[in-house]
Amino acid sequence: MLTARFASASLLQPDSTAAQVPVRRAAEWETLAAGLPEEARFHRITRLRYNRVDGPAATLGAAFQTGRTPAPALFAEGTYAYSRERGLYEAGFATPFGDRPVLTVGGSAYRRTATEDEWIDSEGENTIFALAARTDYRDYYESEGGQGYVAWSPGSDFELRGGARFESERSLATRTRVALTGHHPVFRPNVPIEEGDDQSFTVHVRVGPAEFPAQGGTRGEVIYERSGAPLAGDFEYGRLRGAVRHRIRLSKTREFRARLIAGSTLTGTVPFQKLWYVGGIGTLRGHDFKSFGGDQFYLVNAEFYQRARKNIYAFTFLDSGAAWFGKGNLDRQHPALDAGLGVRLGQGPAAVTVAKNLRDGGSKPLVGVRLGGSF
Repeated sequence: MLTARFASASLLQPDSTAAQVPVRRAAEWETLAAGLPEEARFHRITRLRYNRVDGPAATLGAAFQTGRTPAPALFAEGTYAYSRERGLYEAGFATPFGDRPVLTVGGSAYRRTATEDEWIDSEGENTIFALAARTDYRDYYESEGGQGYVAWSPGSDFELRGGARFESERSLATRTRVALTGHHPVFRPNVPIEEGDDQSFTVHVRVGPAEFPAQGGTRGEVIYERSGAPLAGDFEYGRLRGAVRHRIRLSKTREFRARLIAGSTLTGTVPFQKLWYVGGIGTLRGHDFKSFGGDQFYLVNAEFYQRARKNIYAFTFLDSGAAWFGKGNLDRQHPALDAGLGVRLGQGPAAVTVAKNLRDGGSKPLVGVRLGGSF
């Protein structure tokens, strides 16, 4: 089964790629052999991606899942990055406790192509843009190491997760130029990172449903990440990130969506690869890609949808945000303000937008194409 994830990615990254394994609940699985518990099943893992550092990268693996939780109890997968002739892997576990799992313990060991840009666009959407238009919206580095976590979820609308990560991070270079078409003859360079060992712990809190029901809802997430003391490693920083998403169906033909994302480096200095950027796809749609960067940022997006015809929605949107250096410099910022119009096919991934930078009267409207949800 080839999986291409078109749902919008969260700002708050999962503790393991186990969270990305396309597992199924027990009722959807087939019995493997007589005598095996009905809720215990194996599942194949197959994925294919394309980006400018790996080129084509195929993933094969397997997962074992019980009926008590949608997370795989055991999984292992291997990936071959063709353009850099590199084998990647991840293997791990998730152990639930209780008849209705309230506590889960998990971890994994890995070598993978990592990115901090998962919240901007999904891997599936990015793969299509890279293949079709020689446009890669992510920046990458290689990480190798291990991680573990403990998650407490007393109800579906709350989860508290604590984890630790020990990994080595290395720079990657652009390795391919193949695409069907593109405005430029080559991909943009992949920016080198500050290489070293990152040893950190995280605390992650979610309040609200993991997936919105049809009528909508509100979800908030906060994650604190601390690298360095009391752990070792080459980096020393503490940062806080948060996201609040709201969606409400106003009627059968109207819907409103809003998102607030913010991050602050509270102590130390984050390495270059951990900086935040806004501008362009998935952020400020009236600005060029990654127009602003820094160790502090915030972003606000709002969209109002009106169904124009069956499975066709017209929408208007407003974006505002900024990224800068120094936690005491918020009052010196002049946040971007963009507005625009768009057309989306149903609730699905395809949309076209036209956005204008309202701070610059002489700026030209920018046309954007999305193959994944906006947020």
